Amino acid sequence: MNGRVEIIQQCARTALPCILVLSTLAVSPSISAAPATGSIPVGQSATQVLSTLTIGTKSNASSDRKSHHWNKVEGKTGNYTTRDLVLERDMNDVTFNSRGNVKSGILLEPYTGKTIHFQRGTSNKTEGGSASNRDGGIQIDHVVAYAEAYRSGLDRLDFQQRDAYYNDPDVLLASQAEANNVKKDGTIAEWEPSNQTFQCDYVSLQIGIKAKYGLIVDKTEHDEMAEVLKTCPTETIISTGQVKQRLTMTGGNGQNIQNGNASTGGNESDTTGKHHAANAKKNWVKTLFDGFLKRFF
Repeated sequence: MNGRVEIIQQCARTALPCILVLSTLAVSPSISAAPATGSIPVGQSATQVLSTLTIGTKSNASSDRKSHHWNKVEGKTGNYTTRDLVLERDMNDVTFNSRGNVKSGILLEPYTGKTIHFQRGTSNKTEGGSASNRDGGIQIDHVVAYAEAYRSGLDRLDFQQRDAYYNDPDVLLASQAEANNVKKDGTIAEWEPSNQTFQCDYVSLQIGIKAKYGLIVDKTEHDEMAEVLKTCPTETIISTGQVKQRLTMTGGNGQNIQNGNASTGGNESDTTGKHHAANAKKNWVKTLFDGFLKRFF
């Protein structure tokens, strides 16, 4: 600071052309990108990791999602992209075409608990495929939606880091196209899986991803996460790479042996699910109304 003062004083005493000097000093130093991201805190208490997330107000910035695409995966031949990597990881009985893309497979789908028989290039509407897309009934979901992550702090990262998020297998999960289309970029306060007993794992995944990338949660989102975790206080953080194994152990729909044998297990799970669904609907309406007020008032 003293150096800047001396230069300015010298310019004032002399006839030196100081405009360029002063304009250089006036330029603020560039703000460096946020620190490099960490890793998913697998195995840690989901409740404890949630308590470390920053509660704040998200931005209203529009994301650059359309600027990102599935990258080709290093070490793979042909046209094998991030989408193929996630399909191969999450499905069983996977086959490939001559270009190296995943051609077919069977998915125990986490959001609905249903089984999807994937065939590349088909609509598969009978198993939840999109009417307008030939996605085989499966889309690759960003568990924390890209636009939601962007509003939660991803916009502070540079383009390469955002592209890394877009293609990060830790963030991605093969899901039913119909369910993913309904979810859009909703938070847990606005959308949750219809497969009720996957809801704890879903919250665990979101918390882990937000911890890895240093993303914030708003209070409504935080409180809904905490509410879900009250039903599973021993829940630990998992990664998307562990989902297939967990679904296989529970038969895909999350109904484990303990819940299946408990005389009140089904009713308790159903009641919990209805509670969360009601909260999600209420919070979605509140979010919509708050957005209207901010925009017009």
